[in-house]
Amino acid sequence: MNLEVSERRHDVTEQSEHPSSWATSSGRKIIDISLELDATKFRMRTYEGFKKDMQFDIEVIKEYPGGLGQIVRGAHMRLHAGTHVDAPSHMVQGGKQIHDLALDLFIGGAVVADVRHRGGKEGITADDVEKSVGRHYQRGDRVLLRTDINKEYDGSPEWMARAPYVADDAVLWCAEHSLSVVGFDFYHANEPGPMDPENCTTRKLLERGIITMPYLTNLWSITKARVTLVSLPLKMKHVEASPIRAVVLEE
Repeated sequence: MNLEVSERRHDVTEQSEHPSSWATSSGRKIIDISLELDATKFRMRTYEGFKKDMQFDIEVIKEYPGGLGQIVRGAHMRLHAGTHVDAPSHMVQGGKQIHDLALDLFIGGAVVADVRHRGGKEGITADDVEKSVGRHYQRGDRVLLRTDINKEYDGSPEWMARAPYVADDAVLWCAEHSLSVVGFDFYHANEPGPMDPENCTTRKLLERGIITMPYLTNLWSITKARVTLVSLPLKMKHVEASPIRAVVLEE
């Protein structure tokens, strides 16, 4: 697969100063669906059980002067900051970790399920997913749930409240159709009632071997019924999650 990028760039969103898609020399389009990590803007909530707060931040640890003409930065971050993938061990004690997962989970066919009609704490149903992607879906695909809520991501309680949740019948639909990955462009833990680790979309999917991919954005730029998702985790050992740069390829 030739991913050589031409010099001609196409910004298909008018909401960012940075390009979100590029045309390749072979005519493919690369669409960036990753949330931007900017230490001045990106914040995550710190819930009960954290030993300490760790927000995304960048630190200069070597300066050009006195540093052999080099600058080196370090990153302070949770592995769940920004667009990332969760391995089963995130919610399933003894489950597979990132290094146990096959790379082909993260590269392959994907479809976008348009569920923008679902509002805060409304359930995304199996019927919603089937109606949106049923004609185009292939077994083993990756399904990206589109609400466009992350157009205005700020990590606030108001942002969280706008999110729907994945109903149990939709979780079963994912399992019955052998999904490999479910991606979210909204807060993915907005189930009705108090927070309960047993009533958690992420847990329900990971228990069934379906990888979760939170903090997507720019799904509105995808125009094809089927695309190729590329979303490789870092090659880290003994971790339950990894940041990714998620892109889709449109033929």
